[in-house]
Amino acid sequence: SRAQHRASRRRGPHTARAPAMAAPRQGPSVRCRRFTPPEASIDRGKCLARTWADGRGGQCNRYQQPGNHFCIMHQAGGQGQEQWRVFGHVMGPIPEDKLQEFEKYNDYRGSDKVDLSVWKKRRLLSRQHAMEMDPRTLSNFVRDCGYTGEKWRTFREQINKNVVDKAVVVDSLMQEQSSDLWTEVVRMQRGEGEARARLLM
Repeated sequence: SRAQHRASRRRGPHTARAPAMAAPRQGPSVRCRRFTPPEASIDRGKCLARTWADGRGGQCNRYQQPGNHFCIMHQAGGQGQEQWRVFGHVMGPIPEDKLQEFEKYNDYRGSDKVDLSVWKKRRLLSRQHAMEMDPRTLSNFVRDCGYTGEKWRTFREQINKNVVDKAVVVDSLMQEQSSDLWTEVVRMQRGEGEARARLLM
């Protein structure tokens, strides 16, 4: 009808699809934070799906679809069955079954593959003290404490060139320290459990 046609012209040629949520209503729990990137490092211009990232939890590096907060891969699936729901929104909770997968993987990796020679080099550092360090001192601290891998090499280069926000590096450092401490707790608990089991044999 003419009335419908005029209404359609006022709305435009098509009605825009409602975008997916930019931020979840519920943030990550204490358990989930072990597998959540520091908030300062989350790129809100890229897909906001959490990824496995070698069991550490990360952010998808693909770009968002127009009018959406997820990439085409993570938006795939029926209503309520989208792929981003597998590990959840990068700033939200992790589904319980997948959270347990993260925890079991890290508990196993921590108990059986601990490099004590590296851990002996590492010194605990508070966030305040880390933020008070000048860039070169922070870079040397990362090197001397045995933080290796491409991520830490890149951080050191960026710190030395002063092209990265120091808070981003410090947040990653705090997350790494927390993960190290938790892994050591699990390793010690498992060792004590095995010792008790041997005594009962």
